[in-house]
Amino acid sequence: MNRRKTAEDLLRESEQRYRRLLDSVTDYIYTVRLENGTAAATFHGDACLAVTGYKPEDYAADPLLWYRMVFEDDRKAVQDRITAVLRGETPPQIEHRIVHRNGSIRWVRNAVVPRHDEQGRLIGYDGLVKDITHRRKVEEQLQHAQKMEAIGQLAGGIAHDFNNILTAMIGYGSVMKMDMKDGDPQGEHIDHILALADRAAELTQRLLLFSRKQAGNLKPLDLNKAVGKAKKLLKSLIGEDIDFQLMSCPASTAGAAAGPENLIVRADTAQLEQVLMNLAANARDAMPGGGRLIIETGLYEMDDDFVRAHGYGTPGRYAFMGVTDTGTGMDENTQKRVFEPFFTTKEVGKGTGLGLSVVYGIVKQHNGYITVSSEPGKGAAFRVYLPIIHGEAEREKTAETPVPQRGRETVLLAEDDADVRRFMKSVLDKFGYRVITATDGKEAVHKYRKHRGRVELLLFDLVMPRKTGKKAYEEIRKMTPDIKVLFSSGYAPDIIRQRALLDDNMPVAYKPISPTDLLAKVRDVLDKGKASQG
Repeated sequence: MNRRKTAEDLLRESEQRYRRLLDSVTDYIYTVRLENGTAAATFHGDACLAVTGYKPEDYAADPLLWYRMVFEDDRKAVQDRITAVLRGETPPQIEHRIVHRNGSIRWVRNAVVPRHDEQGRLIGYDGLVKDITHRRKVEEQLQHAQKMEAIGQLAGGIAHDFNNILTAMIGYGSVMKMDMKDGDPQGEHIDHILALADRAAELTQRLLLFSRKQAGNLKPLDLNKAVGKAKKLLKSLIGEDIDFQLMSCPASTAGAAAGPENLIVRADTAQLEQVLMNLAANARDAMPGGGRLIIETGLYEMDDDFVRAHGYGTPGRYAFMGVTDTGTGMDENTQKRVFEPFFTTKEVGKGTGLGLSVVYGIVKQHNGYITVSSEPGKGAAFRVYLPIIHGEAEREKTAETPVPQRGRETVLLAEDDADVRRFMKSVLDKFGYRVITATDGKEAVHKYRKHRGRVELLLFDLVMPRKTGKKAYEEIRKMTPDIKVLFSSGYAPDIIRQRALLDDNMPVAYKPISPTDLLAKVRDVLDKGKASQG
């Protein structure tokens, strides 16, 4: 009995080893026999099963099966190639898609060699098929990343000037509002202007966000709690005509495994909320007549099958967040482009095409992955995977709105943009500071030498003509080592790091900046060290 059981175990192990070997094969040889210029019979190697899902006998029984399995959009290219073979040519290899027996789309590379009889007549051709699906998916990922990089560089280039303009707009509007009396009829117009400027600033930040290499304030948090906290906000976003369900659980669907109730990930709370809001808003727009939106979380065990199927990923434990709707859905071409910046299927004026690009960028910054599956008329499902970490979530701190404080110190302000310079001087003057202005770094050094005994803070734009704010500060620090400085910049933080413009511990006021935030940062830099001195 034991001997027979051992034999059965060995046979089962042999079959499993053969199956693994067969599944790993991505090449097979086929032969087509021609009669009167058409396929009379086809013979396919055993490995065709792993690549196409069909057995050699399936092809033998149906000589045209190999052509029908070609993806419809690629059939013309394949037919043109066959025509070239029938003319006696040896065409170059071609890459095209096929429909696997299970319905999935595979990419193959197909090379053909004509076969002639002794009289030189074409009697058939032989071919080699190689499954290149994984390579194509990797290439698509690379192309997408390159598009993101190009847009990111463009965004970084325009951000400095655009944020200067917005800083002046928001600043002057806020100063005007401060000077108005309650009930002033012009106040409503100012509010509209500030609201539009805020929208423009948000658009710039969204454009920059998806292209950044690193996320902002990363800290351990519980994904279940973070999603649950956003429930009320999400309900108000999607409206009452959509059935909203939130399901938080330690385990999800296929590929999931049992695990702890707390799904601890390292994430930026605000950016994670933005991912949820963007995905929920897209789902809402896809269900104009109402429908159902399901947001679920769980633990997901990513394996090699996931990596092979998607062309990316690292096996391991991930927190899973899914957003599924019953809306209009998407075709295959739309799914391929859905994360591209500026791509949108919405009407002109109803979408910027940045929402899902931002989502893609945030997920990448968090070392995660995002997938989409959809069919026209059958809704869409987005899946976000974030690496699980060991540890406990940090407790959130209650944020307080800073109240602008007055000051009497002398500030040396160096800013090459005249509108921004006038705005900052106006705000600082209004709150009691004495301000000396300079138009660039070189003039700032000259003014400091002239007023060295009075200046207590340098407020320098980071990038200026003739001499940058950083170089001007370094020159002044040789004269006064403990001089305090606050830099301002219209560039994103990651661009500043990439270009090594500043150390991470240097204080920066990022544009566009409101008068309240500017005053708070100025006061914060000036007050540092006073407590220990007192």
